[in-house]
Amino acid sequence: MGRAVHALGAGTDLVLRALIIQGIWIAGTLAGGIVLGWAPATLAAVDAAARARRGEPITLRGVARVWREQWLRAQLVLGLPALLLLPSLTALLATGVPLAVRVLAGIGALLVLAVLLHVPAVELRYRLRARDVLGRAAALALAQAPMTLVLAAALALWGGILAAVPGLVPFLGAAVPLLVAEHLVGHSIDRNEELLAVAGDPPRPADATPRPEAAPRPVPAPRPRQAGHPTAARRTTPA
Repeated sequence: MGRAVHALGAGTDLVLRALIIQGIWIAGTLAGGIVLGWAPATLAAVDAAARARRGEPITLRGVARVWREQWLRAQLVLGLPALLLLPSLTALLATGVPLAVRVLAGIGALLVLAVLLHVPAVELRYRLRARDVLGRAAALALAQAPMTLVLAAALALWGGILAAVPGLVPFLGAAVPLLVAEHLVGHSIDRNEELLAVAGDPPRPADATPRPEAAPRPVPAPRPRQAGHPTAARRTTPA
């Protein structure tokens, strides 16, 4: 009975978290006029999901700060790379396209989307040049290929669920992929720090407690030289 209650509580918390993430993503997308708003909204939602996973509170001020500070970079690191999805989407939506081409286009779209979902965590955790973020995200996705395939499979499953129950789209449509990606990509980063740490340690959040400075090492006192040694210390008398 206790396990069932615990599982029910955990499931309820997860659903509430997903609803909050969905609300953040929708509000941020609308605030930027949809076209220029979805990318910073995605970064803000992923940052909120990471904070919630660490047990930190999600505040409106913090979400707005991430959205505002990441607005321009989000267009460069996420908005422009999202154009890579256009060929696959065009093949999927075009009429008269053979089934085999549609299947290949769908698989390609899932893989590209899985790589793009690595971008928010890489962007938020490391100080990288905007032009390097997508390359590092792709390298991380290749280094953790099994995890990337699991993410792609989860995206395909969630897409099938949304197609069967379209009423879930406004409530959980973006939140579930973002939560799954944040969890899986976070584990991938932890296992492949060397791929991303070339630019230094990840920056601390602005509201994080600064790390204490290391205490200086005590300087050992010199050992007294033996009496009679040619370089033995001489006693001096004050002037």
